[in-house]
Amino acid sequence: MIDTIFIVLTLLTLKHFFCDFVIQFHYMVLEKGTYGAIGGIHHSAFHGLFTLLILLFFAPQYAIWLAFVDFVVHYHIDWAKMNINRIKNYTPKDDGFWLWLGIDQLAHSLTYLGIVYFIFR
Repeated sequence: MIDTIFIVLTLLTLKHFFCDFVIQFHYMVLEKGTYGAIGGIHHSAFHGLFTLLILLFFAPQYAIWLAFVDFVVHYHIDWAKMNINRIKNYTPKDDGFWLWLGIDQLAHSLTYLGIVYFIFR
């Protein structure tokens, strides 16, 4: 089972990189700090969709609702990070920007650990 857990965590990590850095379009970045804006919804929907595709293979009985959880959690983590950076007026030149980017990435990683824990507990 440890091999399967490793594979699922690896796929979720690769999915995260792909969705956050390869297919995140400019309008998504601009809009994910505005609650309900389509850019943040689209970005998080990509995460949910790819989580669904991964989990359909490894945990089909949980795939739909865990993908939905990933979508909702991802949306709110990103929304919070964007708003903290905006309120604090952080830019990439500021240490605080990088701290909150790190907290954002940690929160996403913990989400995937939670998903895997739920599946394989």
